[in-house]
Amino acid sequence: MPVKFLLQAVRLQAFWLLLPAAGTALAQQSDHPLLGGFPDSEISDYQTMPEVNYRVVLGSLQSVRGQVTPEASERLRGRLTRILYEISDGFTGQDVIDFFVEQMRFRGYNELFSCAGRACGSSEYWANDIFGNRILYGPVSNQFYLAMGSEPPGRFFISAYVITRINRQLLAWVEIIEPEGGRDAAVSGATPQSMRDQLRSNGGLIVPDLSFTAADELESGMNLDNIIGLLNLDPQLRLHIVSHLRGEAGLEQLLSRSQTRAESIRQRLVAAGIDPSRLSARGLGPLSPLCAADDCSERVELVAQSMP
Repeated sequence: MPVKFLLQAVRLQAFWLLLPAAGTALAQQSDHPLLGGFPDSEISDYQTMPEVNYRVVLGSLQSVRGQVTPEASERLRGRLTRILYEISDGFTGQDVIDFFVEQMRFRGYNELFSCAGRACGSSEYWANDIFGNRILYGPVSNQFYLAMGSEPPGRFFISAYVITRINRQLLAWVEIIEPEGGRDAAVSGATPQSMRDQLRSNGGLIVPDLSFTAADELESGMNLDNIIGLLNLDPQLRLHIVSHLRGEAGLEQLLSRSQTRAESIRQRLVAAGIDPSRLSARGLGPLSPLCAADDCSERVELVAQSMP
């Protein structure tokens, strides 16, 4: 799992670098902090609703006595964001849904339901009854749907519907629902057990709420108890501590600074009694921009080397 996880990250990084810059620049200005848009795409619609009673679709659609219902669903109240992306020519719906799957898994979201083609049900149902947007209607064989969610507490959901219309226009409709305080609670409420589960499922996780000095050393007051607890919970667990850093400085300086940050965390863990052979420090600077938004452009991730 860890090797596959790292290969996915490298492949996504290469994908971004090879694509034209115009679509990426737009995504950095307008994408939601929890999900980056497909490269070389344009946002044609962006809606936010502060408080809605939202139904997350977790199963194929069916019509029962004239009413369209999913085979499974979950309801919650929170802030809803809807984004419509228009994808440039030369890509397929499979390209787009694969991009979202890999990005969401990299960020630690859990897959709840996915379908493709006829297995999803009628495209007309998705367009009109679920999303309320007729532009999303297209041939049933050209559709993909994905629903993923964060770990509790403060759980949030992200869904993506991708359709190639009859005129060959490729669209991606993304919906993000965040309970009150959900984004912060989803990361700050982590426990050693939930962190271990996330590592097992996804190969890695983002460590929230870390601060560094001007010399890129971990602030003295930073609490690493959850990471220590995770390592004590699984004595055979080995981790890569991966630091990401973006800024105006040159590449070599950003790589060096991010390496210093990763090393400072490793040293703190070793000082707390963790076997140094179980930890490696890696500084990638700006070379893995899977989080395009400001709130995750500087981040530290734990990537599993091996798990028992």
